[in-house]
Amino acid sequence: MARKDESTKGGLERLNQAAILRTHEADRVEPRAEGATYDRDRGLVLVILPGGFAFGFPPGAVEGLQSATAQELSQVRISPSGDGLHWDSLDVDVSLTGLMMRALNLREWAPRILGQIRSEAKARAARKNGLKGGRPRIRTRPKKGKAGTL
Repeated sequence: MARKDESTKGGLERLNQAAILRTHEADRVEPRAEGATYDRDRGLVLVILPGGFAFGFPPGAVEGLQSATAQELSQVRISPSGDGLHWDSLDVDVSLTGLMMRALNLREWAPRILGQIRSEAKARAARKNGLKGGRPRIRTRPKKGKAGTL
């Protein structure tokens, strides 16, 4: 018979492994910051992303940063997970995903682009639908008074 503390330890280990897997998946999919700084000359907060990409935004576009000084803006810190920015002296937290979605207007154009992606799953579904006769035709009712109607 297993001791209670061993089963609890095993349960915690499984939970920990699941959390690690979720973190790896989030790191793979979601934007993460590797560095952040305030560029006084450009008036932008610059975020360094993996792969050498950079993303910049004007502080005025973020609530709580509009009236911040250059000194305060230069005190930007990256969250431990890399998915957000924080300014201690201003008590402001910003989601990197939210910033990028807003800047790139993802809610508007991403669904159109994503609908155009071709995949094997979509091709299979189209073939399966084709075996059923394809999309149903739009049925129109004949107008009153036309030949063949009462």
